[in-house]
Amino acid sequence: MPKRSEDDRWDSPFATFVDSYGVDLLAARLNVTRDAIYKWVAGTSSLRLVRARKIQLLAKRRRIALSLDEIYQHFHEARGSRPPRTSSRKPEPARA
Repeated sequence: MPKRSEDDRWDSPFATFVDSYGVDLLAARLNVTRDAIYKWVAGTSSLRLVRARKIQLLAKRRRIALSLDEIYQHFHEARGSRPPRTSSRKPEPARA
């Protein structure tokens, strides 16, 4: 795995917060393993909403604004996928 300074996945607001907070401390606060956090940063696993909200709260306590959009956008960018479209339109039925 590339060093953090060479890995652009560590440049997002979410990953910057993770790095500044400390992976070990964040893992302890969220009651997850360090490996889970590294998977979130790598984009191989997405965190649950309850943990994303807890991360927002921890960031807020450090006077860092971190939105859910920024947290989940990181996952999609790290993974190389687009985030799901949010639309008020109903999907069209599948054609046979």
